[in-house]
Amino acid sequence: MFYSTIKAMVKRFYHARYKIRVIGEDRIPSEGPVIICSNHISELDPPLVGISVKREMAFFAKSELFRIPVLGFLISRLNAFPVERGKGDRAALKKSVEVLKEGNMLLIFPEGSRNRSGTLKELQQGAGFMAVKSGAKVVPAAIKGNYDRKKGVTIVFGKPIDTAALVAEGRNRKEITERIREGINNLLISA
Repeated sequence: MFYSTIKAMVKRFYHARYKIRVIGEDRIPSEGPVIICSNHISELDPPLVGISVKREMAFFAKSELFRIPVLGFLISRLNAFPVERGKGDRAALKKSVEVLKEGNMLLIFPEGSRNRSGTLKELQQGAGFMAVKSGAKVVPAAIKGNYDRKKGVTIVFGKPIDTAALVAEGRNRKEITERIREGINNLLISA
């Protein structure tokens, strides 16, 4: 109830403030474990993804945000869990696999930090690891444009990557990470 109420408020605010276009939302599986992997251009991205999909989702947030009194309480109630950036946070990886094994959806930005260059950086292998451990499908996503009223921002969701099938073919998490990178990159360079 709390999540859906906040989501509705944020959605109204975003649509009043920014020109938003969503493409491919119907490609996101309606049930089962799903990881949405997107590029990351702004601190406004997590709410944008959240309001662009029907399902409730969990997401990583840098651990420093949980130390800010009101914000920390709020994001924890919105299914966020802390991650220590700059090092392999095993607790966060373990928590993400648990979330996925419960059949939930998880949002991650596999570049690891914001990147406004328009060119995808090297991806960290956490998404591939989580997908292999949980059997989750991965939906690549690309956020393009600017958060402004005139030019607007577009979010495009790609076709799900069936990681369980890739694992059955003998693919490892590095190869799955490369497939995710290709998926996001293809969405970024398409018109």
